[in-house]
Amino acid sequence: MNRVIFSIVILTFVFNFQGSSQIRKANKLLELYNYAEAIPLYLNAAESNRENVRNEAVQKLAHCYRMTNNVAKANIWYEKAVELENTDPENYFYLGQSLQSLGRYEEAASAFLHYNQIVPDDDRGKMYYQFCIDIQDWLDLPEMAEIRNVDAVNTKYSDFGPAHYRNGIVFSSDRKSGSFESQTYGWTSFNYLNLFYSEPEYSGSFWGAMGPPEIMENNFNQAYHDGPATFTADNRKVYITRTVARKGKKEDGIRTYLLKIFHANIEPDKKLRPEPFFLNSEEYSVAHPTLNKEGNIIVFSSDMPGGFGGADLYMCKRENGQWGPPVNLGEQVNSMSDEVFPYLANDSLLYFSSDGHLGFGGLDVFKTRLNNEGWTSPENLKKPVNSSYDDFGIVFSNDLQSGFFSSNRPEGKGSDDIYAFRNLKFLDETSPSAPIAGVEPVKLRAVGVVKDKKTDKPLADATVFFYDPATQDVLILKTDENGQYETPVDFDHIYIPRAMKDGYIFDCTSFRTPPEQNNPDVFKVPQDLLLTRLEVDLFFEVENIYYDLDKWFIREDAQPALDDLVQIMKQYPISAELSSHTDSRASHAYNMDLSQKRAEAAVRYIVLQGVNPARITARGYGETRLVNRCADGVDCTEEEHQANRRTEFRVTGISTEITDDQIDLSLFKEGDLVKSYLLPVGFFENCFGGKNVSGTSGVIEKQGNINRVENQFANSHADNTNFRDLSFPKNTETGSVAIQVMALGKKVDIPNTFSDIKDFIDLYGMHEIKENGFYKYQLGNFKTETEAQVVIGQLKERGYNGCFKVEDDN
Repeated sequence: MNRVIFSIVILTFVFNFQGSSQIRKANKLLELYNYAEAIPLYLNAAESNRENVRNEAVQKLAHCYRMTNNVAKANIWYEKAVELENTDPENYFYLGQSLQSLGRYEEAASAFLHYNQIVPDDDRGKMYYQFCIDIQDWLDLPEMAEIRNVDAVNTKYSDFGPAHYRNGIVFSSDRKSGSFESQTYGWTSFNYLNLFYSEPEYSGSFWGAMGPPEIMENNFNQAYHDGPATFTADNRKVYITRTVARKGKKEDGIRTYLLKIFHANIEPDKKLRPEPFFLNSEEYSVAHPTLNKEGNIIVFSSDMPGGFGGADLYMCKRENGQWGPPVNLGEQVNSMSDEVFPYLANDSLLYFSSDGHLGFGGLDVFKTRLNNEGWTSPENLKKPVNSSYDDFGIVFSNDLQSGFFSSNRPEGKGSDDIYAFRNLKFLDETSPSAPIAGVEPVKLRAVGVVKDKKTDKPLADATVFFYDPATQDVLILKTDENGQYETPVDFDHIYIPRAMKDGYIFDCTSFRTPPEQNNPDVFKVPQDLLLTRLEVDLFFEVENIYYDLDKWFIREDAQPALDDLVQIMKQYPISAELSSHTDSRASHAYNMDLSQKRAEAAVRYIVLQGVNPARITARGYGETRLVNRCADGVDCTEEEHQANRRTEFRVTGISTEITDDQIDLSLFKEGDLVKSYLLPVGFFENCFGGKNVSGTSGVIEKQGNINRVENQFANSHADNTNFRDLSFPKNTETGSVAIQVMALGKKVDIPNTFSDIKDFIDLYGMHEIKENGFYKYQLGNFKTETEAQVVIGQLKERGYNGCFKVEDDN
């Protein structure tokens, strides 16, 4: 028994000694700001049987987790810390902050109130208590923007501080990369921050997918932290925040680090030669610069003496080649806490982050304006840009409604992530719950369906390119298991959805949403998108391929239908046979020769548009494949003979190779936004109104020997009968254009013959042109090709499937 008691005493002594040893090592790391390295040692010490060791470890664990931005774990240990006897009063304040970041505002208010009662001289307790009370009025406000995580640039590490540079963005990250992999930072146990660069997959489309980041070369990065950075408007100069080790040492022997600003000219293929900003100091930090477009105003954050709180915002103006003295932005902007990460949108509009103004928790993003009386009271950007966590480092595109920001909200991929935002709105100061005048909330959602054309079954995971012609924006949507896609839309507005899926030929349509007075919640897209499975021996009949008598050259009015085939050949990795057929009149040999020449002429036209000649063959069948009874000697009508005079297109093979214009659908993610001009030419060309098959205007899919010609707008909403929209963009203007409605062998009376399109004739006028023995009837004039295409869609709805756009002869 004595041996057992002795062993217990020895083990207790050893354990307590180890606990004391662990906490001494941890304290040393804490003094060196190596918080991440200190945490495991404090966790061991927190298990000590010695109360003083355990209590110290608990409080310092909470501190370490707070300093490494682990809000959830900081909250756990601060909850324990405030239960300790003689706990540090600061623990109540930081407990309140952790609860605030977790969105537990009532509990946070209680913690701040308790802190205020213990330390009444510190105004922070009262201020944050009031924040927690007031913020609850904002929790049910509508979201004031769309946001999305920029997956391609974010990692499990910290990625933040985006800045526009050249064709992409530059941002800071502590991920491992190249020669910097071995340099770790004891504060976080990750790498030192370095600058990285990423461009959009589609030029200029920052809401869409971003390309893989690459580390900035040519001395943009150094041994310690680099970033964030900002660039002059001409991209010829950069200002970088850098961490610099102090040359001197404190009396306690601990080396500390300061933030400083460096600037350098950017020259092609040359290393930067950074120079220190004139306000850099060995006594305080200067960081987070932002410049106006002219480069003669700089705003930055600094904890230099004489400020209102921890870090304040300052401004300098450059005159005669020299920066003037720093001017504090004043107590209207700066608080008793921190103001950081400013962004100058223009000379009088400033965005910044702060935890000293009314917000959701942590850092929130605010807006302030400079007027004759100074800077205005900061306006919180509300959710979803702001959250209960740290939200900071915002930058804007030229429209001031879209851009990027950084946040450590838990739904991200890492410690800090970069988010894209668009359609940013603000609340009217006179009505805290209503959007400002002129910004209409979305009230209508369009819902459409994508199906397999043959089976009529819904197609899941199809990609829908949802085009808004007014803005030239294309929103990327994906269909669910029911083949449905949906998106917010505006009232009385034209949209063009085009659906694609690997292994299928695309389909598209156009529609107009109803006027607002109808006030529906959901609008059903009138036309389902029907995709044709791409397979060998898939037949198409090519409409409107007309030849002059006994001729085989391609007439101008045949070109639109052949252009559709060009589009199919370029967008799908197929080989094909183009065949020509005649009726039974004339001799068998003559018809065979004529059909072969016509097929070769059509193939020659397609090849001249850039299609590899090895992928398409010409075949004339003469009168050997009649589709009806009209063989030699059989009395048939002209219409029956016409049915045999046809051009067909048959898929003969499918390759795994990628064609030049083929779309890689894996690049397009749900919610991406791309500009229409970044997609292949003619991507939406045949989507204006009715069409015959999968995205083509002159091609008819064949099932056996039966032509399937469908009027896809037969069940369209009544409001879709007039597609003319004079607000369409005029950037497609190429001079006056007309629409050829029909070419006839005899002259007709226009009002009687075309009575079903009298509304178009009244609106645009119709003129008659006699050419090569034909009477051509054309609508015109149209000032833009877009407007003409919309009317072509309407005409096709009414049965004029052969109409096409021509240069106006009048």
